Amino acid sequence: MISLVQLLREAQGNPKAVILAGAPGAGKGYVLRGLDLGGLKVMNVDDIYVPLLKKANVSLDLKNATPEERSEQAKQMAAANKQFKGELEQVIAGKESFILDGTAASFKKTAELKSELEEAGYDTFMLYVYTDLERSLSQNQDRYVKSGGEDRSLAPAIVMRTWKSVTDNLPKYEELFGNNFVAVANTLDDRMQDIDKIIKKYLKPFTPQDTKPKTPAQQKKSDERKAKDKEEIQAMLDDDFIYDVIEYTMSKEEAQMRLKQFLSK
Repeated sequence: MISLVQLLREAQGNPKAVILAGAPGAGKGYVLRGLDLGGLKVMNVDDIYVPLLKKANVSLDLKNATPEERSEQAKQMAAANKQFKGELEQVIAGKESFILDGTAASFKKTAELKSELEEAGYDTFMLYVYTDLERSLSQNQDRYVKSGGEDRSLAPAIVMRTWKSVTDNLPKYEELFGNNFVAVANTLDDRMQDIDKIIKKYLKPFTPQDTKPKTPAQQKKSDERKAKDKEEIQAMLDDDFIYDVIEYTMSKEEAQMRLKQFLSK
């Protein structure tokens, strides 16, 4: 069987960029392995960030981080992003085909990158992996332990906000990438659909401790934002919304066929 990477190497057209989108714990790596893309360069800021955290003696169990660790995490993430940007610029300058493994939580930044790549002569494609909120949180919660301390678990509040942004972006990305967009679903059979129960199970046990006190105005703004997020996420957990999302997705086999067509151009 001819691999997608072999097709890519034999293609005479433009360099290719495959952008991954999906919440933490969505299973992007699992879906990617099933699409026979081994050997194609994968760009992931975590490949820089995790070693920096280890070098700074910061636990990768970020959901239980102390205030000092949270401060150091932010410092190392800034350094990782700076280094990653430079490496990505080198890859683009060299016209090297690659996979960008990230969440694509920011539609604006992803759209800007797509434009930059196409101006540099790239053909772009998005593989979007949808998962439900509970699976995203559950996978994140267990990741540190299951990896033997080698992979990071994020603060669950960050995971939830990222899931919301990524899910909101699904129809926007379908419109932005057009025929060069495929979505795959990777969900639980019996998912939790009550946002209060989800927060109690996955967020409350890891509420950050010893945080800097907020002013009354800051607390009011924070409470209003959280209430708005809860209301919007609850609507996204309802069956009708989920059914609409699933309408965008296809089987992994169909996704593989579309990727083959893209890479062989």
